[in-house]
Amino acid sequence: MRAPLAALALVLASSSAALAAEPPTFRLCTGSESGNYFRAGHMLKSKAGSLKIEVVPTQGSLDNLDKLSAGSCEGAFVQSDALLVYSSKNAAALSTIERAGVLYQEQVHLICNRGAGISRITDLGKANTVAVGPDGSGGRTTWDAFALADKKRFGPVNVDTRSGVRALSAVADGSQVQCALWVGALNASFIKNDAQAQGDRVVLVRSDDQEMVGAAKDARGQPVYSYGSIPAGTYPRVQPGGLVFGTKALDTIAVDALFVTAIPWVNANERAYDGLLRAFTAAKPQIQAIAQPQD
Repeated sequence: MRAPLAALALVLASSSAALAAEPPTFRLCTGSESGNYFRAGHMLKSKAGSLKIEVVPTQGSLDNLDKLSAGSCEGAFVQSDALLVYSSKNAAALSTIERAGVLYQEQVHLICNRGAGISRITDLGKANTVAVGPDGSGGRTTWDAFALADKKRFGPVNVDTRSGVRALSAVADGSQVQCALWVGALNASFIKNDAQAQGDRVVLVRSDDQEMVGAAKDARGQPVYSYGSIPAGTYPRVQPGGLVFGTKALDTIAVDALFVTAIPWVNANERAYDGLLRAFTAAKPQIQAIAQPQD
C-alpha cells in the first residue's frame, strides 16, 4: 500500500512543480485591430518566448489606461500625452504604472482648408472648428492635452468629433470645419493617400507651439511633447511650397508612443519582466519599421 501512495505523492509533487514553473500571462492592451499598436503587440508577442502574451484590442490610449488601472491588463501601448489627460482625472493611478520604453515617435499633423488663412496651430481661435475625433481617439487625446496645458489659447477653439476621411471631406469643404488634427507616424497612408487626394483644397500647417513643449507635463513632471518635423517633400500635394520650388519642411509637435506596465505585476514577476523587456528590445526595430513606412 505504501508504494502506490508514495508514487501518487511523487506525481502530485511533480504536477505542483510544473504549475509553479508555468510562466505568467501578460495581457497587453493595444488599440484597434487595424492599427499600429495592435500590430506592434503581436510583434512583441513573437519575441516573448515562453512568456504568454495576450494581445488585447481596445479603443485607444485612455481605454488602455482605464484597463491597466482596473487590472484588466498588465501592460499597454499609449500616447505620452494620454498620461497627462489621464492624470487630470486619476492622478493616483500613475503611481502604479511604469514606463517600460518608447515604441516610436508620432507627429501631430494639422491639416486645414487652404482658404481658412491658417498657417500655424497658434492661429486657431474661437471662430474656428477643428475635427479631433471621438473621445478616446488619438487626435482627441492630444487636443485635450493641449487644452489642459494652455486653456487660454486652445479652450475657445471649437471641436468636432468627425475623424478619418469624413473629417478630411469637412475640411475640404471648409464651411463647418476648418482643420483636422491627426496623430501618427510619418508616411502613414491616411496623410500620404487620403489627405493628398484632397490636396487642391487642404494643406498641412505647422503644429508646433513653442510654449507647449515646456508647459505640457504629466503628474510626475515629465514632459509629454518634443519638437518634431515633417521633412520637405514628404507629402508634396499638401505641404506648403518652398521659396523657389518644391515644398518646405514643417515644424511639428511630436508625441512618443509608450510601452507602460503595471507595477504590481512587475514586482510579482521580476524574472518574467526581465524577459519581457528583452523581447521588447528585440521587437523594437520591427515595430519602428511598421510605424515609418517608406515609398
